[in-house]
Amino acid sequence: MPSKKEMLAAAWSRSGLARASLRFRPAPENSLLVLAYHRILDLGDEDRFIGDPELVSASTADFEWQMRFVARHFRPTTFGRVLDLEAAGLPLPPRSLIVTFDDGHADNYVNAFPILRATGVPATIFLSTDYIESESPFWFDLVARIFSVAPAGAFQLDAVPLAGTLSDVRSRRAATGQLLARLKRVSNAQRLACLAELQSRLQAPRSAIAADGPFAVAWTQVREMAASGIEFGSHTVSHPILTQLTHEELERELRDSREIIRRETGQPVDVIAYPIGKHFAFDERVKTACRDCGYRLGVSYETGVDAWPCAMPYALRRLAVERYTSRAMFESLLSLPGVFA
Repeated sequence: MPSKKEMLAAAWSRSGLARASLRFRPAPENSLLVLAYHRILDLGDEDRFIGDPELVSASTADFEWQMRFVARHFRPTTFGRVLDLEAAGLPLPPRSLIVTFDDGHADNYVNAFPILRATGVPATIFLSTDYIESESPFWFDLVARIFSVAPAGAFQLDAVPLAGTLSDVRSRRAATGQLLARLKRVSNAQRLACLAELQSRLQAPRSAIAADGPFAVAWTQVREMAASGIEFGSHTVSHPILTQLTHEELERELRDSREIIRRETGQPVDVIAYPIGKHFAFDERVKTACRDCGYRLGVSYETGVDAWPCAMPYALRRLAVERYTSRAMFESLLSLPGVFA
């Protein structure tokens, strides 16, 4: 059954008020909307999809519709342009909006980039550099893939305690969700030990896990997108939870990813998106380390819209787009984020 918010969004959109408010209502001054995506992919039969469906933000058709909506009603921009305006003492244009992607999934190039180019919408892709041109899935997707293809039966993990029984798709998705929730809250050493134990104990065939790779964009694709106006930021080297790292580990994740992206793209890398991005994944220590490393902005996965210039430049908020975000909800979210976010 649809939630009250979904029913309200449907009514708001169906009435035409969502678009009318964007067309005729004065735009809030000095307000920056940032949309957050991960993957753009046509799932097909979700039960047969071995990766994590929660990473899919939109189908290609929905994403194209969303970008045409953005191009029609907003001024899509990049963080670099916003920072340049601030440095010049110039105001932010009304209805400024930034489209972002976390991780650097291969479909960002294959599916999203042609749509961005066709609609004239720039975007910012935050890269986890270790995965580029690697044959390994992102570690969080690896968890889903192992549970999806592992033999049916009981399992037990000790590094991060979890036990259960794998049978149907529902049980496998549940195990994925439970383990990922725990891995986001434990020490980095525990997380890595658990990932190694998971691969060892569940004996999921490597060929099945990696059947639909590559998983991340390649550097040639990154450079092609950069030449076409796509901006790149850091999502660290290996996508750890930054609050769980030692000082040395944190510094290496921030520094190395920034330097690699600068070298490969020729762009300045002034913005970082925190892996996971919720409040527990970045703290004052992390924000200070980002500033000291040379980043000018830090982007979270907390929900909201920020005034600009931002009072908390290392805790920018975003509006997440998910595969179940209907077109009515998308219209409503962008026209009244204070109500629908």
